[in-house]
Amino acid sequence: MANLIITRAIATRARIKRDHLGEARPTDAPLGNWHVTFLPMAERNAFVYMSSRTQLSFLMLEGERLTPEKLFISLIRGISLVLELAGYPEHVRDRVMNGYRSVAFARASDLSQLGVLTNYALDYEGFIEQDGGLNRCSLDQLVIDMNARPSKKLGFSTPLEETAKALGVRPN
Repeated sequence: MANLIITRAIATRARIKRDHLGEARPTDAPLGNWHVTFLPMAERNAFVYMSSRTQLSFLMLEGERLTPEKLFISLIRGISLVLELAGYPEHVRDRVMNGYRSVAFARASDLSQLGVLTNYALDYEGFIEQDGGLNRCSLDQLVIDMNARPSKKLGFSTPLEETAKALGVRPN
């Protein structure tokens, strides 16, 4: 079982009481646990998800009122989508998704991971604004571009390279 580690802003929006959240536990899921934070934008609200193991990230837009079930569905759809965009074949995506059949919600406490997640959220916001807003930018291309950027925390490797290592295969 993997953990979806949520920030205080997400817990508040999804009406999850902090005392109902446990501590994140290690997982055997291929991409590790995932973090999610809230990103308020002028046009819509967005959520930025990030793998704790590879720092692979993606952005999902909020539709209706946020619930724990919707957070889980967004996580699953987002992981599948970002792996598809990165060019992984279906059998690899299926193998990854098996590690996320169920998730437990946990509170965010690792300040280092929260700092990386916050920086990704601010970068997503900046690039969306630079491209003219949500209606004008290509979110798919933005996700790939963000994951192709080297990270100091990854030894100047990219999240896409770290994901390939974690999965043991190269994307198509």
